[in-house]
Amino acid sequence: MSEEEKKEQPDPAPPALPEAPGRRPSSVRNLISLGGAVIAFVALANILFLFLVEGISGRSRPYLGIFAYMVFPAVLFFGLVLVPIGMLLERRRRRKLAPGLAALPRIDFNNPRHRSIFGAFAGVAIFFLLLSAVGSYRAYEFTDSVGFCGQLCHNVMNPEFTQCWNGCRSVR
Repeated sequence: MSEEEKKEQPDPAPPALPEAPGRRPSSVRNLISLGGAVIAFVALANILFLFLVEGISGRSRPYLGIFAYMVFPAVLFFGLVLVPIGMLLERRRRRKLAPGLAALPRIDFNNPRHRSIFGAFAGVAIFFLLLSAVGSYRAYEFTDSVGFCGQLCHNVMNPEFTQCWNGCRSVR
C-alpha cells in the first residue's frame, strides 16, 4: 500500500465502550448492582446492630426480633439478588453496543486473579450460608417463644397470656 492510500483510508472506528488505560470496565458498575450492594450493606449493618442491642439488653423485645430475624434478612437477600441482575442487564447492554463481545465471561482457574476472586466468592458464600442457618434457627426459636405468641402475635389474647404467664411462674 502506498502512503497516499493509507492517508485516504478512514481511521478505524473507536471502541464501543470507553476503557480506562490498562483496566477493563466492570459489569458491577451500574446503578442496579450498586443499589443492590448498598441495600445489602445497610441491611447487614442493621442486622448486626440489632444483634448487638439484643445482646446488651436483658429484656425480650419482640419487635426487635421481627426486624432482626425476619425483615432485614429478607431485605439483605433482595439486595444481594439485585447485584447479579444488574450485572446481567449490563452485560446485555454491552453486547448490544459491541456485538463481538463473548456471550459468557471467560473463567480460567490457571489465572491467579480468577482463582482469588473465586476463593473470595466461595468464602463469602459459605459465611452467608452459615449466617443464614444461624439466623433461620434464631427466627424459629423466636417465633416459638412466649413473648412472640403472647405479646406480638396474639395481642387480643392478652388476658389468657397474662393468666398463663402467672400460672407458669407459680409452677416454678
